Amino acid sequence: MPLYLYYGDEPYLLKRELKQLRETLVDPAMAALSHKVIQKPSIGEVLEHVGTVSFSLGGNTLIEFHEFSPLEKAVSDGDKKLLETFKGLLESVEPTKHILFVNTRVDRKVGFAKWLSGNKSVQVRDFKKLEFWKTDEAAQLIIQDAKRRGIAIAPQAALMLVEGMGTDLQPLMMEVEKLSLYANGRAITVQDVATLSNHNDNTFQMLSDWVNNRQRGDVYKTLDEILLRDHPVRLFGLVQTYLNNAYRLKLWQQLGIPEAAMAERTKKHPFKVKKDLQEFASVPLQRLAMLKEKAVDLEWKCKTGQLPDRLALDILIGA
Repeated sequence: MPLYLYYGDEPYLLKRELKQLRETLVDPAMAALSHKVIQKPSIGEVLEHVGTVSFSLGGNTLIEFHEFSPLEKAVSDGDKKLLETFKGLLESVEPTKHILFVNTRVDRKVGFAKWLSGNKSVQVRDFKKLEFWKTDEAAQLIIQDAKRRGIAIAPQAALMLVEGMGTDLQPLMMEVEKLSLYANGRAITVQDVATLSNHNDNTFQMLSDWVNNRQRGDVYKTLDEILLRDHPVRLFGLVQTYLNNAYRLKLWQQLGIPEAAMAERTKKHPFKVKKDLQEFASVPLQRLAMLKEKAVDLEWKCKTGQLPDRLALDILIGA
């Protein structure tokens, strides 16, 4: 039973593994016959496609079902018998027919998802977005994926990118590609990141001045300069990471958690934690909480078209 279940909200890793599976199983010359991708199929559609005779002339067939709803919510009583028929059909799939389910969300408490993910013969891969504090893990993934592409990047350079841009891998790898062109065959260094990265020192200085409620004129001037080379939506992501880090450290400090323990929890060097705490020393926890809430609200309004992205940033920086 050649079955696969790929799911999660980290699109970069999911797409990478999906590409690798396709390259392994699908003969490009026979792709029109041996490879199918079906979006949001009904139970009837998956039954039809899996039950269809393969015409791959002895090779592998790959059928992908994307966002199959019975993996995230229970089916109606009327569809339960049909779903049981489908499960029985999957149990008898010929070895050359490979069935892949790709979902953003999977609820393993739901009947079909529980059956599929619990089957030992099914290859299950979970691609979750990294939490914002997992900077070291994100940096390691950057190094590994860059190596696959023939790009070398120094560990500290990778960490600097993550600390500046957050843990979303898609924009990080786009930045690595840009830096590799500049490095022209040599390893990407910290200096390269400082010179070319969208989120360089003046961005962090602007955020520090904003959070500390100082140099208002300079904050808006720097914002104008940053937006000449960066998109407001990406800047919102950096703001969220910056505020989350500040709020978390400040809260832990008020709870009496030692700096060494903070460093261990965040996987950061103790000196970096100490410097961050110094930077936020005069900022009340209540202000950080307010800014966090406001940033989430304005980013949502920006992404849903309720506010122009630049206006949303101006409102936030004015807080």
